[in-house]
Amino acid sequence: MIFNSKKAVSPLIAAVLLIVVTVGIGAVVTGIVRSQVTSDKQTIEKTSTDVDCSTLVQINVPVYNDQFRICNSSTTINFTLENTGSIDIDDLQVKVYGDAGFDDIDNVLPSGLAPGQTNISVNASYSGVGTIAEVHLIPKKKVSAAANKIYCGEAALKFSATDLHDC
Repeated sequence: MIFNSKKAVSPLIAAVLLIVVTVGIGAVVTGIVRSQVTSDKQTIEKTSTDVDCSTLVQINVPVYNDQFRICNSSTTINFTLENTGSIDIDDLQVKVYGDAGFDDIDNVLPSGLAPGQTNISVNASYSGVGTIAEVHLIPKKKVSAAANKIYCGEAALKFSATDLHDC
């Protein structure tokens, strides 16, 4: 009985209804996506203004008598660290690589280091690395949008075994 009915929507009205539904769905999706993108953009801009590791964070180990002020005494790396950047360094991680493994030492600078400040005696105790091959000093910065301090790998210093001398 239903198939014998001659009543139907004309092709013109069907096309108009299809266009209206499509435009309506597109408007809703555009509104949702726009609000999410705006929110994410504000978060990214806030985080990027908190710290710019590549240009503002810089550290240095000074040279004295043609030797870096970094030395090794069996299980401890001792060094002098200067903040030559333009913002505070909140912490430092020391990575010690050796022929038997590696060790990460965190919280080496519990009080931080202000721009222009030098910390004469920094000690990092390590274990289980064997003969040292390389030492990395990686500054860390606290960012308000992050729960933990972030690593500023662009400002890291790397020292080979030949750069180290005995303490």
